[in-house]
Amino acid sequence: MKKIIAILGAVAEEIAGIKKAMNISDRVRLGKSEAWPGKWQGKDIVLVRTGIGRQRAKDATRQVIEKFQPEMIISLGYAGALVEGMNVGDLFVAKTILCSKRDSASFEMEGPGNSQWLEQAEKITPPSNAQLKAGRLLTVDQVVHTPTAKKELGIRFGAEAVEMETFDIALCARENSIAFISVRGISDAVNDELIDSSSFLGKDGEISKLKAGWYVLTHPGSIKKALSLQTHTKIATQNLTEFISQLVSN
Repeated sequence: MKKIIAILGAVAEEIAGIKKAMNISDRVRLGKSEAWPGKWQGKDIVLVRTGIGRQRAKDATRQVIEKFQPEMIISLGYAGALVEGMNVGDLFVAKTILCSKRDSASFEMEGPGNSQWLEQAEKITPPSNAQLKAGRLLTVDQVVHTPTAKKELGIRFGAEAVEMETFDIALCARENSIAFISVRGISDAVNDELIDSSSFLGKDGEISKLKAGWYVLTHPGSIKKALSLQTHTKIATQNLTEFISQLVSN
């Protein structure tokens, strides 16, 4: 049986660099999600767009495990900084993963498989425009778009970065005894204010481009934020792709 590495990102932009570089052999529908098996850096991988949010991440991860039986799962994507000192494009590796809906629950990167990947990740030299940090990652159920909310979450949970999928992916990996690691590219610093995406992010974990476009048209002040975020996510994607490339090829 092939040793397969599953690489999961919520949206197409997060995995775009890897998808462009890999040799894709197929396209597989996984419910509302989709996967691309193939080769990258000399390794058999399956690249997955899960959709946004915990439920979409959980459903996609379970289907990937059932269909591909990966030996390793990498959760990647964007994250917002919750503390000072992390800048756009920086890379963040989770040592502890928390969930905002389960205050007492945490996922620690324990066990020989997880620890080995974590040690490898921490030895990688990040791109010249980024720093690499490891710490506590918080999974939430909605986009945290104001500096005040970010700082409050950072204080409450003692976390350095926030996103919307990793906790449930990590639990699925643990339940199936699969090695796991999460790497995030910082897309917004703690003092950056984002667009409030609640009006165009559906419960199904998909962004409505029509509603997003209408939001921007009816909120003129959001255009600058949208353009800024687009620039930031391109930097994060480039750095994530370079970093994961080194991690996978080791």
